[in-house]
Amino acid sequence: MNNTGIIILAAGNSSRLGTAKQLLHYQGQTLLLHIVQEALSCHPAAVIVVVGAEAQAIAETLADRDVSICYNADWSTGMASSIRKGMTQLIAENSMVTNCIVTVSDQPHLSGQNFSQLDKLQSKTGKGIVASTYAGTIGVPVLFTHPYFELLLSLQGDQGAKKIVGQHLDDLATVGFEQGAIDIDTPEDMIHLSQKLVTVSEAQAIIRKYATHDYISCKSLTDVNGYVLAESIVSTCDIPNFRQSSMDGYAIRYADRMDTLEIVGEMRAGRQARVTLTFGQAVRVFTGAPLPEGADTVVMQEKVFREDDKLTIKDDQLTIGMHVRQKGSEAQQGALALGAGHLLTPAAIGFLGGIGCQEVLVYDGPTVGIIVTGDELQELGKSLNFGQVYESNSLQLRAALQQAGIKKVQRYHAPDDPKKLEAVLTAALQDCDLILLVGGVSVGDYDFVVQTAVAQSVVPHFHQVKQKPGKPLFFGTKGKQLVFGLPGNPSSALTCFYLYVLPALDQMMQRPESLLTKTAITTADYYKNTGLTHFIKAYIDDEGRVLPLQAQESYRLQSYAHANCLLVLQEESPGVQAGEEVQIILLP
Repeated sequence: MNNTGIIILAAGNSSRLGTAKQLLHYQGQTLLLHIVQEALSCHPAAVIVVVGAEAQAIAETLADRDVSICYNADWSTGMASSIRKGMTQLIAENSMVTNCIVTVSDQPHLSGQNFSQLDKLQSKTGKGIVASTYAGTIGVPVLFTHPYFELLLSLQGDQGAKKIVGQHLDDLATVGFEQGAIDIDTPEDMIHLSQKLVTVSEAQAIIRKYATHDYISCKSLTDVNGYVLAESIVSTCDIPNFRQSSMDGYAIRYADRMDTLEIVGEMRAGRQARVTLTFGQAVRVFTGAPLPEGADTVVMQEKVFREDDKLTIKDDQLTIGMHVRQKGSEAQQGALALGAGHLLTPAAIGFLGGIGCQEVLVYDGPTVGIIVTGDELQELGKSLNFGQVYESNSLQLRAALQQAGIKKVQRYHAPDDPKKLEAVLTAALQDCDLILLVGGVSVGDYDFVVQTAVAQSVVPHFHQVKQKPGKPLFFGTKGKQLVFGLPGNPSSALTCFYLYVLPALDQMMQRPESLLTKTAITTADYYKNTGLTHFIKAYIDDEGRVLPLQAQESYRLQSYAHANCLLVLQEESPGVQAGEEVQIILLP
């Protein structure tokens, strides 16, 4: 498409969702960025983005894209002014282009294939105009050949590309784009789009885009095990700040090693008085003790012969400086001790304590709210009535969060009532950075979670994942807050936590990945239908053999209580037979 330019009209601010359409987020990115990326994937001669309202915000989202942004100050007068502006820019930059594609910035299903189809059909038919068709009408994107450029430049007011198309139907070819009729105007549109099935990898990639690591706090060294440094630590002094003996023995001058030496005192660890060693002398020293002034070597106590205050050295392997810890050998003043991003293990904490650190900045964990939904839930300690079950999801999720280093967890309960759920969610959004809505994310008559979340300005990014268990998994955002809708069945909820919530927490806290993947040999057959990725509760032994466990139903935790891994069978897999190699995810 090196003779074709693409003009993307993104000047308006229409939307009933509080945000201009082109800046609405869908599946992890703005609609405009999605269309720009699809346009660039065709390698056209140029991509021109015409902006008006929200110009600065749009420019920021496209800062690193190879596009030309032109501002239309008259954008509010109608679409014609934006088309003229885009055409003028295109011709100025690429006077040799012979085709121009005009499109809008709010079609979520527009792809590079749509642009390529227009270009290919024009080459095949020789028609001057090639337009998309959907819902029984002609629409965008639409391609115009060079003879129509002057007409595009002469459009006025509310006139759009359709006006020219309608006047030249004899020179028109069309290509079907039924999904072009799908637009985003209302919260219901967003919910409908979010219900499109995404793959496991797509869902994980979307979450990664929003899991920011902005939660930084200052913590005492006594409370940072497992956290990651958010700052670089520079030593403020030399450690040790004196020459130090690393052995119990005798401090000497190496030049005197062949002589019989006189013992003139001793130095213990912690002694602050200074001692000076002269010719022919030795000082008894202990591990950690300062070296006397003038001494340069320590001989081990096992390598000497002592009689009263006389000392003879019996060490043929002795070298100058042996068993002496030099000043600054652990950390030098002004030198980097540990860099930002370093995982604080017990050894790292001990090292920082040894150089005098008391507090450090770390990537802290978010405050997490667990909202369990459902009229059927009963508290522990109370008798079960007919139709009730004990509420266990908050228990397992709280434990999993604590295992992941999350200390700030709040629990909420909401009955199956939209207004009451809305009140609970409102409170949780005020207090929490990450929210786990548990239950009510399917499409039943009493599943209100997604609608309630969207009503609270949570932007949905996906609602269904091609997996079993946990197909009805919701993910949305409100600003920097993450909102997960987990299935109510305990096994599904826990699997979705491990696969999606835990990696998000790792990224937010800048930690190494908690989940480890490896291969193993299965010891039993397991068959499935293609189309969904299966995560099967399993047990791997010390010899690398993995057994799929019984009771795989999503409501059952019995097998999960014995599992130490999840056996993974991809969408296209029909299953495995005993003896085959499989992928597994080790559980924390």
